Amino acid sequence: MTLRELDDRNEQTQALRALLAAPFVGADEPAYALLRRHERELARTLQSTYGYQLEVGSTAARASGPPTPEGLRRPLRIPPASISGRRRPPDEWPALADRACVLLLLTLAALERGGAQTAIAELARNVERAGADVEPPLSVDFRARSERVAFADGLDLLCTWGVLEHTSGSHDSYARREQGEDEALFTVDRRRLALLLRDPAITLESTTLEQLLDETWRYPPTPEGENRARSEQLARRLTEDPALLLSDLDEEERTYFLGQRARIESAVATATGYQVERRAEGSALIVNDRSFTDVPFPTNATVKQVALLLCDVLAAAGPGGELSAEALRHAIHELVTEHGRHWSRDAADPAQIAALTEAAIEVLLACDLALGTEAGGLRPRPLAARFRSPLVRAPGVQR
Repeated sequence: MTLRELDDRNEQTQALRALLAAPFVGADEPAYALLRRHERELARTLQSTYGYQLEVGSTAARASGPPTPEGLRRPLRIPPASISGRRRPPDEWPALADRACVLLLLTLAALERGGAQTAIAELARNVERAGADVEPPLSVDFRARSERVAFADGLDLLCTWGVLEHTSGSHDSYARREQGEDEALFTVDRRRLALLLRDPAITLESTTLEQLLDETWRYPPTPEGENRARSEQLARRLTEDPALLLSDLDEEERTYFLGQRARIESAVATATGYQVERRAEGSALIVNDRSFTDVPFPTNATVKQVALLLCDVLAAAGPGGELSAEALRHAIHELVTEHGRHWSRDAADPAQIAALTEAAIEVLLACDLALGTEAGGLRPRPLAARFRSPLVRAPGVQR
């Protein structure tokens, strides 16, 4: 490979990483110039490897495609307004509540019907009308403060994505005080707004999540079409999920992956510039700079230190093992007894132990280190063994 070819490959890798790491790459970002320079090659790679569609506009670019099953469980998070807040890990940012997600969708519908600019009071009225047009109708009442706060959270997220620009004024009354006729003015980036929906026609026709996510129309009804769909789905899961585990695949997916494993791993490694680690349990993309990471782990945060130490307990349970809710609370009580002075936690306070247990479980589930049980316990996942202390032996391993 020549020096020029190597430079082109590095630029394409940087651009592709930027596209996969955020909803939009803005025209003011360094990666935008790279993706414009290599637009054709990037479009081909995204389509052939992931089944993603590259859209490049004058203000932003976006790679759109269906989420992975794991991705559907991740909440939308709003970057804090303060600089110190934005420096916190993304998983510590406020999550968009269910009601805020509903109002966000209604806001998008209202924006689609509007013009290039809108005042917040006018937008709020249009959101109420959009809710009334839904079948069955959705009642929206901005006289309730909780409703206004949920609406404002959605606006903040759209501003973060660059779909809206807060041009002037304030929307404080929709977040904190009594409702009023605010003078806040938003400018709408209609190109970004259009890019949020990959196929508006299917979106309008869908009445269930399954219909919205249905991708069968994209592939010919042939064995080749089915294999292409499997290949793209597996590449997405290898790239975007913590790991691609064989136990998570159905029989057909597992058979296909084992037969095409080297090709899929090579395609993902080439596209992203990262290495793929292969284990008996599955494969994982090793992202050493955390550019794709929405739940950094491990870190110095107390909850994540507790979750890291719990990996020893999970690894000790072994494959097929299970930790009951009582066993988890006992394990965390022991950890706080030993390390509580560093964590500012008191082992004698049941409320602190309960809160720490709940928070640590959330981290373990989000990182795919464990599976929850109906009784509130945990079952270890193969990834947990990766984070166990080298002094802790896995069950059945001889020294």
